[in-house]
Amino acid sequence: MKKYCITEKQNLSSARGGYEVTAMSLSGAKVKASRGQVFKDTVLTIEQDGVLLAYKENGKWTNA
Repeated sequence: MKKYCITEKQNLSSARGGYEVTAMSLSGAKVKASRGQVFKDTVLTIEQDGVLLAYKENGKWTNA
């Protein structure tokens, strides 16, 4: 299991604290992030050790 930091932001360049989840893979972290999304039209980011791995904008995931 790996630890990922998920953040829901107003836009990709916004700064905000996130929360940590554990998942078997990046795909699993994406599922957990999508299920935990609270607001519409926000950007979800997934980081590991401070490195951006993926972000979801306009309903589509993009790997960094």
